[in-house]
Amino acid sequence: MSDTTGPTETPNVVIESPKIRKVLNVAVSTALVLVGTAAAVDGASPAFDISTITIPASVGLLYVAAAFNLVVTLPNVPRR
Repeated sequence: MSDTTGPTETPNVVIESPKIRKVLNVAVSTALVLVGTAAAVDGASPAFDISTITIPASVGLLYVAAAFNLVVTLPNVPRR
């Protein structure tokens, strides 16, 4: 059998499915917004202190977002 799919415009794609890439981007971005909001509220309110949760969560999510960008998003950008 021959392959009829032909070359893609971006041959370096790590995750082939655009739907999966979109879902992962939305999940990481939503988590960043939620943790960032929780950290801002925590800093503004003396009523509670959840920095023991928000600081490690922020660091972990920043790492995941940066790695996702470098490994998945950037290779998917078409080159001229």
